[in-house]
Amino acid sequence: MSSPRPSQREQAAADARSRILAAAVECIVRDGLARVRMASIARTAGVSAGLLHYHFDTKEQLFGEVLTYSHEVSAELNQRAMSEAGDGAAERLSSFLDRCLPSDRQRADEWLLWQELALLCIRDPHLAKVGADLYEDLYATTADIIREGTATGVFATALDPRQIAETAIAITDGLGARVLAGDPNLGIEEARATIATTVGILVGHDGPLPDPASLEGGARA
Repeated sequence: MSSPRPSQREQAAADARSRILAAAVECIVRDGLARVRMASIARTAGVSAGLLHYHFDTKEQLFGEVLTYSHEVSAELNQRAMSEAGDGAAERLSSFLDRCLPSDRQRADEWLLWQELALLCIRDPHLAKVGADLYEDLYATTADIIREGTATGVFATALDPRQIAETAIAITDGLGARVLAGDPNLGIEEARATIATTVGILVGHDGPLPDPASLEGGARA
C-alpha cells in the first residue's frame, strides 16, 4: 500500500525546512561559521525568523541538520558518479574517492562547510555523533567496493577491507585539506595521482587505480 500524500501544509513545511538548510549551507560557506547569524540564514531562505526557530530551536540543532543535509546531497551525487563510472570495482572506487576531494567548486564548498563545522563536532557530543555516523557511511561504502573487487579478482589483498577504507578516506582528507588551502606543492592532479597509486597498492590492484577524470567522459572536474 502506498504512503498517503502529504497535505499542502505538510509539504509547505518540508519545503521551508529544505530552503532553510540550503540557506544555512550557503551562509556558512560564504561568511564562515563565526559570522553566521540565524537572521541572515532566514533572509537567505526567504522565511521569517519565527519560522526558522519553529523548525530549529538552536544553532546547534540547525548545524547538526546541516551536516546531515549536506551529506545526503553529496551521497546522491556520489552514487550518480559511481554509476557513471561503470560496473568495475576499480573504476567505482576511483570515482568515489575522487568525490571525496575538493576537485570542483561544488565539492570545494562541501569541504569548506565540513571544515567550518569540524571544531563543533569536537566540542559538541551531538554533532560529534552526527559526524561519526556520516564518516561511517563513507567507510562502509568504500569497504563494500573493496570487498566486491576482491571477490571478483580485480583486487588482491589480504588486508581487512574496513582498515583499507579508513586509511583511504584518511588519505583523501589529508590531501584534500592541502588542496583546499591552496598548498603550492600539491594541486588536485597530484592529489589524484597519490590516491590512485597508494590505494591501488593497498587493495592489490594491477597498478594505480583508473584516472577518475577519464570516467567522466574525459572532462576534468
